[in-house]
Amino acid sequence: MRLLIVRAALGLPLSLLGDTLGHWRFDESDAAMGESVLSPINAANEGTFDAIVAGGNPLYSDDIPASEIFDPITNTTLPNNFSLDATAASSQFTVIQDASFDSSFTVEFFVKYIDAPPSYQSIMTRRETRDLGWQIDFDHGPGYVFGRIRSRWDTPAGEPDDVDDRDVDENFNFVVGPQGNQNAPKVFIDTGAKDELGADVGPQNTGNVSDYIYDTASLNPNELDVSLQGDGVNDDEDWHHVALTFDEDTGEVSFYFDHSLSQSRILSDSEGDGYTHPVADLLFGKLTNAEYGLLMDEVRLSNSILTPSDFLRVPFPEVAASVGYWRMEEEDAVEGGDIFLAENASSDLHGATFQNGQPRYSTDVPGAIIYDPLSGQSLTNTFSMDASIANSQLRVTDDVSFNSSFTLEFFMKLEGEPGNWHAFARRQEAGEQRWQIDFDHGNMGSYGRGRARWDTPDGDNVNFVTGEQGWTNMPGDRRLLVDTDSGDGLPASYDDAVDWSLDGDGINDNPIWRHVAISFDEETQEISYYLDYQLSQSQLLTDSDASGYVHPAAPIDFGKLTNADYGLFLDEVRFTGEVLSPLQFLQVVDSPVAPAAELAITSVVYEPSAPSATVTWNSKPGYRYSLDYSTDLSNWLEILEEEIAEDITFSYTDTDLDGGHGRLFYRVREYK
Repeated sequence: MRLLIVRAALGLPLSLLGDTLGHWRFDESDAAMGESVLSPINAANEGTFDAIVAGGNPLYSDDIPASEIFDPITNTTLPNNFSLDATAASSQFTVIQDASFDSSFTVEFFVKYIDAPPSYQSIMTRRETRDLGWQIDFDHGPGYVFGRIRSRWDTPAGEPDDVDDRDVDENFNFVVGPQGNQNAPKVFIDTGAKDELGADVGPQNTGNVSDYIYDTASLNPNELDVSLQGDGVNDDEDWHHVALTFDEDTGEVSFYFDHSLSQSRILSDSEGDGYTHPVADLLFGKLTNAEYGLLMDEVRLSNSILTPSDFLRVPFPEVAASVGYWRMEEEDAVEGGDIFLAENASSDLHGATFQNGQPRYSTDVPGAIIYDPLSGQSLTNTFSMDASIANSQLRVTDDVSFNSSFTLEFFMKLEGEPGNWHAFARRQEAGEQRWQIDFDHGNMGSYGRGRARWDTPDGDNVNFVTGEQGWTNMPGDRRLLVDTDSGDGLPASYDDAVDWSLDGDGINDNPIWRHVAISFDEETQEISYYLDYQLSQSQLLTDSDASGYVHPAAPIDFGKLTNADYGLFLDEVRFTGEVLSPLQFLQVVDSPVAPAAELAITSVVYEPSAPSATVTWNSKPGYRYSLDYSTDLSNWLEILEEEIAEDITFSYTDTDLDGGHGRLFYRVREYK
């Protein structure tokens, strides 16, 4: 939700506000590197919910996530000069509790760990008693979970008694955070194992979790607990964005890492009495008496559930036009017609030409309108590529412009069952030098997921797979295909104990359009796989000889890359020569997206004879708007509730002005 306040008496816009209760930025006017942070002001509403020093020696640091931070709620780019250095023991702040905290909420911040916490230490909490509170903390488990950041929740059964008891309390150590153990994204990685004599063994300081040596059968204590490995300094020198949302109505807790959803879980509520918020202040910073390098920045609390598109972020860099964007929207396209050439909508170069089989046009599309965040355009979508016939594929001739960091994305619909590990997009010079997006035909567990496979000719990476995590616990909506005897689309309904592909009738239980994307960072050699805009997994290619990555000297093929007949559709295939964020991926929308306009009250016309005031603001068709008024900027009354806009402007006339007001303020709230 976005919100704008304007003073009606003057018709002048005041600062943009939203459901942001507090935004602590550490950019006070007297801030200076290495100086003590005495009173972080609330940038959303100075003087209200300002943070108070609660211990230690918090300092200003010029180590920051970026020199600018973009706030999508206010559509504002904020200069950023300083962060919070909470390295000294107990360097923390408190924000005095308020009833407005007791609602659905979102907390978010940027964080950077420099040294290793000695235990499960929290950096943000709101806790009344041991069995009533939540926190965001550091996972210090001995195995591969070590180094992830997560949230912990505790709720009592009955009245809180300050005793956390897993056998009594409804929720005890209820953890929500990044999944995948070894493959879970981490906020701290410190590789470098030693043998019993203290000599280095294995790769040192690589920043790659796979280089930990973890062996529960080892006699070497170092290999039983990865926290004992390394030199105590984080190999990962990057800032990370962390967000936590809580839905008061459903009890759902969601944890986001680097703007991607890590996990959602619903709190237990056996008594049906809902969630009781802790009667407690909000604390953040170094909440323990330990000294290790810890930086935080842009701490924000909102009393609503935000989505990744609303989170604070580093502004996206300018992205050049896509190298290739094959839309299947040629002038001569007709239902069932053969595709001989898919034109490149980005340029006259790199058209995708017929390669094999019988690719055909289909009117089965993911949506009638595709929105491109890179260009800000809403594109009419009429046709897709039907690649159901064996070997139906298109080819884009090899070109040096493909030899860079890149993102490849497309929409796909799988109606039938691939008979093996069939690929849908590929760039292959040889069996040992290729990448592809394919179907996982593993006998159980991973069967039906999408994934990316990479092979490099030096032998470092053979069948290097990046894809959805969870194995048997991977839900049906995170698989490209589920095919059970019952046809219910639930992996739990597979009943073949050896090979799930033997179940079902060969037809996808859930034949819907999905968005698939992979990105590759040429500098870091990181591969990321996304399904439906959610990050499934990121991994670093191994490069033992530090020779870097050699791109295949090969064309890009997409479609049915095997001699098999099953229902397969692709649409909106795009290759961009940069690593994109999910917020920049192509999107299906219900109606054309209006050009991005800042939410603004454009006029307030007062008619004294009525008396009445007509408030007009910028709007977006399909979005919902509410209007409130206030006489003191503290107490607000709603006069328009979530009306849907049909045009790019919206007007409402307030006729309830009898008696007059010395001054009057209006505010607009925008909902997607």
